[in-house]
Amino acid sequence: MKKLKYEFLLTAGRIINSLEASTIILTGNVHDHFYSQTADSYVPLIRFLKDSMKLRDNMIVTYKITGGIKFQHAEDLEEFSRCWDYWRYGMDDGGFPELCKQTAGKPSYALELLKQMSVCASEMNETPAAKFSKKLLIMIEGIDSVIPANGATNLSEAERVRIQICMDWFKDPRFIESQNAAILVCESKSQVNDKVARLPHVMELQIDSPTEAQREHFVEWFEGLDRDHRLSPRTMVRRLPELSAGLSILALRRLLRNAVHKGGKIREADLIEEVKNYIERELGDIVKFKVPGHTLKDVVGCSQIKSFVNKKVVPRFKSTGKDSLPGVAVSGSIGVGKTFFWEAIAAESGMIVLVLGSLRNKWFGESDLRLERLRRILYAFMNVLIFIDEADAQFTSLSSGEQHPTEKRLQAGILGMMSDPKLRGKVKWLLLTARIDKLSHDMLRPGRPGSLIIPMLDPQGKDREDFLRWSVEAVTTNPLTKDQLQELLEFTDGYFPAMFAELRSELQAESRGRKMSLAAVKRVMEDIISPAVADTRRYQELCAKIYCNRRSLLPEGEDREDWLAELQELKAHNAFKPF
Repeated sequence: MKKLKYEFLLTAGRIINSLEASTIILTGNVHDHFYSQTADSYVPLIRFLKDSMKLRDNMIVTYKITGGIKFQHAEDLEEFSRCWDYWRYGMDDGGFPELCKQTAGKPSYALELLKQMSVCASEMNETPAAKFSKKLLIMIEGIDSVIPANGATNLSEAERVRIQICMDWFKDPRFIESQNAAILVCESKSQVNDKVARLPHVMELQIDSPTEAQREHFVEWFEGLDRDHRLSPRTMVRRLPELSAGLSILALRRLLRNAVHKGGKIREADLIEEVKNYIERELGDIVKFKVPGHTLKDVVGCSQIKSFVNKKVVPRFKSTGKDSLPGVAVSGSIGVGKTFFWEAIAAESGMIVLVLGSLRNKWFGESDLRLERLRRILYAFMNVLIFIDEADAQFTSLSSGEQHPTEKRLQAGILGMMSDPKLRGKVKWLLLTARIDKLSHDMLRPGRPGSLIIPMLDPQGKDREDFLRWSVEAVTTNPLTKDQLQELLEFTDGYFPAMFAELRSELQAESRGRKMSLAAVKRVMEDIISPAVADTRRYQELCAKIYCNRRSLLPEGEDREDWLAELQELKAHNAFKPF
């Protein structure tokens, strides 16, 4: 089994040893398990840090709000107690071990004692008579529970005291210049009070989701436990590290334990379900794992765009190399069939499809946390498609005065991910909107979804005939003749794809499983009135044409200047009212 390396551990060691920072906030995948060579097992983060940093010169102290202050070794407690007694000579405080016992459930008391311990260690390191030369490494688990990121008006008096203790501690020159260090652990920096998190000598270090190599190591370790943990089929086991992208070690463990319980057989369906459940548990309602139920064979009409997408889009979606497509923005009038068509494209691509919903959450800091979880999970994937429908409702202009500050911050984070070099080739962004003019223009530049802007236009010619046949021939006895087709095309003048779909549904409801005569079909058509959205749809269609950046997708013989002139005329006469 290959030796496993964790970059965050190596970086933390370099930061502490070089005195670059005396306080590190470990964020990200902090609730997972990590491989400890000392224990030859996967253990929680704090246990992993203690095992990995257990050196002769290090004295490791841990604290969490429910457990009090604890030393890694009993002899360390004895040694520090002697140092404490020397430093506090003449002061009766009941003995150092007793002070540590009193910190359980008393976070303010515990923080003050930890601060004083840091001062003691710093001063005793410079006092030869004290014979104390250890580095004090203090690890605080769940720092967000101790100094939470509540708004200033929501902080309790005790929380204000703890924040001030931390500020005094982490800003103290004696602590900054010493070999001592504090490692604070929480999932997101946004969960920690800003006054502390933004101090110049406090550095954030993120723990990413497990890499493919780390997942492979876990699978090998798991199978090596005993004969009962052997998995099959071997072809599936070999692909498991790749197919389990996005899963934490604990989620992967659950999958393997479930397989062992069922006789050791790994099923792809179980793996897909575990990835789906894990992503939705981690990200809540902002992301849904989607498995489209239809393909391009189920899409009526759209002949030109089908041909273009099959040649120019799907191959670049599948690619993870330099020719991969960062994203696509799709614009078109309401009811033109954008969602149905591009769900089919997602199915054709064979990629993992995540549907992005609303990022904003009512709880302070929760939105930032979810954004960080999303980024962490995306880094672990090899090829994933982010599907964002009604994109204009989620991403308006960053300069808009209507946006909440939280929304602006989150949108800026999404923009950063769209152009992140580490995600290029791994993540493709698909934005669908009827109001591309309302979409933030920051997203419509090359390198983001603006790399390719595709208009979805109402069917014309043969495509429109296909839609009519699809609607009517589902209930008629015989296929439509050329004359019948022409007659019904006049009946359906002004229809768009959503209306053809509604006509098909109406005819099927009317027929009740029986075939209908052409006269009966006409009577149903005569009763259907086009909705009063013509001007709205025309405005949206013009915007789709104007923003398109591929000449081959635009109608021949039309001019952009004419579209702009018509657009301005619609605005001037209030024919279109934004909604």
